[in-house]
Amino acid sequence: MPFRDATARSAGPGGNFGYPATINDFLAGIGTVLTTVVSGFYEASMDPKLWPEVLGKLRDALHADAAAVISHDFEHGRGQLEHSVSIDAMFVTAYREFYGRQNVWLQHPEHFRQAGTVLTSRQIIDSASVMETDFYRYWLRPQNLFHHLLGVLETQGSQVTLLSFARARDKGAFWDEDTELLFRLLPYLRQGIRSGGMIRRVQDAERILLDTLDVMPIGIVVLSCSGAVLNANRAAREIIDHEEALYLGSGGLGLKLTAGRFRFRDFLAGSGGESKPDPIGDTHTFSIPRESGKRPLTLLVMPVKDRTHRRSDRDPGAVLFIGDPDRPVDIDPRQLVRMYNLSRAEARVAVLLARGMRLDESAQQLGLTYETVRKHLKQIFAKTGTDRQAELIRTLTSGPAGMRI
Repeated sequence: MPFRDATARSAGPGGNFGYPATINDFLAGIGTVLTTVVSGFYEASMDPKLWPEVLGKLRDALHADAAAVISHDFEHGRGQLEHSVSIDAMFVTAYREFYGRQNVWLQHPEHFRQAGTVLTSRQIIDSASVMETDFYRYWLRPQNLFHHLLGVLETQGSQVTLLSFARARDKGAFWDEDTELLFRLLPYLRQGIRSGGMIRRVQDAERILLDTLDVMPIGIVVLSCSGAVLNANRAAREIIDHEEALYLGSGGLGLKLTAGRFRFRDFLAGSGGESKPDPIGDTHTFSIPRESGKRPLTLLVMPVKDRTHRRSDRDPGAVLFIGDPDRPVDIDPRQLVRMYNLSRAEARVAVLLARGMRLDESAQQLGLTYETVRKHLKQIFAKTGTDRQAELIRTLTSGPAGMRI
């Protein structure tokens, strides 16, 4: 039966493994391990490079020789060591490719249906039977490992995630103190993994979203309630760095207008710069003239819609979209070849037209005759399902081909 409780003993075999002399000492030891290991599980769930260190600490606390986080699928009979310490990489690979199916303690799924269960190897199968298996002969014995202590971290359908601790045969089986310690730690370790994993998934999603914004041809800036730039995609960074109408100062992002300088922080706070509990409630658009003779920048400010609580100056306040009609459209002709089955020559013509060139300008740029470019254009119309040049440009620039991959 799975372990549920244990009575602490004063010492392990031979009395030399450092077991606590009293229950009070034992419980105090749990608190010490809890502080270091649980925080370690949380951090390792966000940064896998930390797993060896935290598993090493827990291995030592349980007087084991090796430790691992094992994932196992009972339906398909496969498993692998997700993270491990004191197990050679060769044996980690061998376990994944073959011995995960041979693990003698993972042949009985009924033992591992409930998260928080702790089992010793002797509770699952007797030692004599273990020694008759190939798993022992070719995976355990070469590493001088025998006795195991297993704790169920998570279960989902036929899949289970376990903590596994192993020690040499001559050290004897895991004692009640070790089992008790793991039993008491497991709920906290599970919570540490869940919390760290949740934050890691949020961080991964944030990175994916930022990478996605970077391929967009329009500038996108996330502004704090104080007008500071929290995030900006690649197009926005390039515009801010090179555009004289925009500037970054101690007061955050601002505009250089004929009438003077304008700070977005004042706009977000409300007219006259007076702080209000709720920032602007509507989307606002601007057209910003430029002294260089270029066409005006177009800006759209969309406030963050979460109004569930008062926001600090560091919280997101609005999203700013920046359009620059004079920025060249960055379309990869290879994408057009794959998307629309254009020839390479047709793709080059389509790119120049998307950048705003006329047919005669495109012909001159490519060193082709005007009639040749016209023939290419007819083929482009047919393959893209368009029949006018304006419709073609809209198709090319509004679809995935217009993204800056």
